[in-house]
Amino acid sequence: MSPQSVKDWFRQHVRLDSQPYTLDLEQAQAVQDFHKNTLVTARAGSGKTRVIVAKVAYLVAKHALKLNQIKIFVFNRSAAAEVNQRLENVLIDNCPLSRSDQPIKVASTFHKFALDLVKLTDQQPKIIDESAQSHLINQLIKQELDKQQLQLTTAARVELTQLATNFITRAGQKFPGKTGFTQLHQRLNQYYHQYQQHPAYQTQIKLHHICHTIYQQYLKALPPLLDFNLIMNEAATLLKQQSPQIVNKVADYQYILVDEYQDFSYLFFNLIKQLRCNCSSSHLFVVGDDWQAINRFAGSDCDYFLNFANYFPEDNCQIHLATNYRSDKRIVENANIFMLDHSQTYGKTSPTPQTARVQAFSRKKGRIKYLNPQKIRFDTHDIEEDALGDGRYEVIVRQYSANQNRPHQHIEPELFKLLKTLCKIIKHHRYNQQILLLHRHNFTSYSQLSLTDFQQILQLILANQHIMTADRYTNQVRIMTMHKSKGLESDVVILLEMNHEQVLSSHPHANTFELFDDNPANERADQERLLYVALTRAKHYLYVLSNDAFPPTK
Repeated sequence: MSPQSVKDWFRQHVRLDSQPYTLDLEQAQAVQDFHKNTLVTARAGSGKTRVIVAKVAYLVAKHALKLNQIKIFVFNRSAAAEVNQRLENVLIDNCPLSRSDQPIKVASTFHKFALDLVKLTDQQPKIIDESAQSHLINQLIKQELDKQQLQLTTAARVELTQLATNFITRAGQKFPGKTGFTQLHQRLNQYYHQYQQHPAYQTQIKLHHICHTIYQQYLKALPPLLDFNLIMNEAATLLKQQSPQIVNKVADYQYILVDEYQDFSYLFFNLIKQLRCNCSSSHLFVVGDDWQAINRFAGSDCDYFLNFANYFPEDNCQIHLATNYRSDKRIVENANIFMLDHSQTYGKTSPTPQTARVQAFSRKKGRIKYLNPQKIRFDTHDIEEDALGDGRYEVIVRQYSANQNRPHQHIEPELFKLLKTLCKIIKHHRYNQQILLLHRHNFTSYSQLSLTDFQQILQLILANQHIMTADRYTNQVRIMTMHKSKGLESDVVILLEMNHEQVLSSHPHANTFELFDDNPANERADQERLLYVALTRAKHYLYVLSNDAFPPTK
């Protein structure tokens, strides 16, 4: 079938939530593609989940596959639940995809799949949770510091704990298990010999040594507990061994689909490689967006995306979904310009700017407004009178600080101007519009003011000025970091403190772990992709609040 025929067939025969299942020609091309290995580049708002669900429906209806012959891998439980729920609601000629009364569970996280495989061997692994992991790492750090007789301040100890946790997570992704530990040890030895004569690197070498030692102790301390990385590695080992119970579980897979493929890592690649050794006829269909690859700090490696054909050379194909169904024209074009002007990811193995560019489906223009809060008119003299004008901002902030036992906290006057600017914007959009405020960090540039503090202060001021009640604020306004906003959308998006020093500030440990490819260039690319994610959350209105020019230059 041609893409047009597939598009027509879906509109005539497939329903989702009682509505015709519509596809555009790019989406239909991806659905009907039958290459052995297919990469679908799905830009922000281009309907990647719609394509994944349509692919499953098409395989069941047109290729007579059963749902147990299809496996969808996602990266979090909420995404798995969303995909499975959509599959439950799909009707083909008024018939559901599954004739069984059991819930559809085609989609799962990599970790859930790996854990289920391990349990097939009659093992009952216990997963170490985040708090227990943090406690264990703290204990190991204390032991190592006592052994080396190092005295650290509380702040330095907290920082070391964060670095060690990050090291363990990333080492577990790139050098998994005890076999990987040997490889990691060899790489670190190379690093030591390369830089041991350079005084500037001595602190990093010592930090590497401490984290490496703690990681070794961590691996020894875990049994019978396992973390998710070790579960993944154990599952890949079991697949490689091809024990009968494992083969029976996976041998029937004809299609393996992966969502958010830009977040792939060696650990996931190894699992997929070993899985396909058990079902060699299976097709691989992956969907993602390298412009939204923002999880390198957690072990993701965009190289699997950019060099897909090298990792999966047999009968491979690349398809691009370049129509944004979320945002109005100006918002889409603004994001295009930003990424094509600033992205450092585009080399010989990546798409050309023409195939990378996204077009808006919406005919509405949309609105982007750049505001400098420090230029807003602001007068606090009335605080000595009745504080009913601009003075109320200072009164509320100081009352909040006092309630948080910070009565003598220094409060920058610039904060009041930012809050007044936000009140004006939110007042304009307070009726029937969702509002999303995004910040680069969990902390603001103001003294001792976290993003949570900022959110509570804003709510108090909006209520004080009768702009928005607490209930309406809860239902309409969200404040979070840019990282957490991935996958979300909102009628109105406000980007907070988009100053160069905030959004492009170099992390103090940006190049600490070179064996994980940490360097200033990669950090800058991470920042640019994160800004792209933030710029593409808005449907109709985008406000960029900055004290200097934005977007930043190269």
